[in-house]
Amino acid sequence: MKAYFFLIPSGNSTTTYSNRLFADALKKLGYDIHIIFDLKEKYNILENPDCDAIFFQKTIQCPAHTKKHIQHLKNKIKLIHIDDDFHDMKSIEKLETIKMTDLILVGTHSHKEVLKEYTDVPIEVISCMIDFENYTYVKAKDKFNKPLIISWQQACADAYVNDLLMIAEPLIRIHEKYNTRLQLYGWHMGKDYRDLRYKITEKLPFAELIEYEPFSGYLTNIVPRIVNSDIFIMPYIKDNSRLGKSGFGLKRLMYSGLPIVASDTQHHRTLIKNGINGFLADTEEQWYKYMELLTISQSLRKSFSIKSRNIIEREYSNDKVIKHFIDVINRHYYIFD
Repeated sequence: MKAYFFLIPSGNSTTTYSNRLFADALKKLGYDIHIIFDLKEKYNILENPDCDAIFFQKTIQCPAHTKKHIQHLKNKIKLIHIDDDFHDMKSIEKLETIKMTDLILVGTHSHKEVLKEYTDVPIEVISCMIDFENYTYVKAKDKFNKPLIISWQQACADAYVNDLLMIAEPLIRIHEKYNTRLQLYGWHMGKDYRDLRYKITEKLPFAELIEYEPFSGYLTNIVPRIVNSDIFIMPYIKDNSRLGKSGFGLKRLMYSGLPIVASDTQHHRTLIKNGINGFLADTEEQWYKYMELLTISQSLRKSFSIKSRNIIEREYSNDKVIKHFIDVINRHYYIFD
């Protein structure tokens, strides 16, 4: 058995990193796996395939991952797309590709159900793998922030401005009553995204906007600050573009012991049991209530911290995740023996 992982050459993309973890885990199990970033090398392999399967990270973000360049391999080798985002669904190129590939892997059941409307190709849900070694567990009792720190986002903040503004009023009320600090991470400062910081500073002038850092700097400079905050928030607007959010960041933060308040989505409900190991909020009043409960109770923060970490260790260990990855693929095509 031999397979290629065609990845997008961005060391800063979370999906590139997550898919590389899949490839590395398979290699450790003894499978003949090769990771390819270079476009020219991808084209050479597609012209002269010497493998049983190719896994493609996303669809139209790389031309070598699309129907135009892979359709001649149909029924010769297995073509498997790991499609993390419910984006570009008006792109003919993307629609044609997901209709002719052999298998699509997505991160949430919501994404799967909506994607089924666009293709008859089998779709399976997988969990992302987590780089546990990069996320230190910090106990609630070992944090001494005065005032308490509420954190949001890790990267690509400019793309999620409307998500944060959705809960602006509860954040303002919490700040005014408890003088909490609000640290917002991952701003690209107008480099890769339209600079929308002004929308935040107008509405939340007390917020601290922290610049995005590439992956190495992120691990060194950003992660230690995030895991030492007291509460983490994950608001998402109700939009199909959010369906592909597979919990890569959420699982990392739960493993680090961060008490979390998140939007009440189908996927978040698979990780957070409301009031048991975190809070799920749907209305402004719920957002305020849950942030206040965590702000005033260290014992609650401690309880959520311990239970969240235990869930990730028990249910989402990399051994379990890679076994499930192999099982869902073999369910359709017996690639991994």
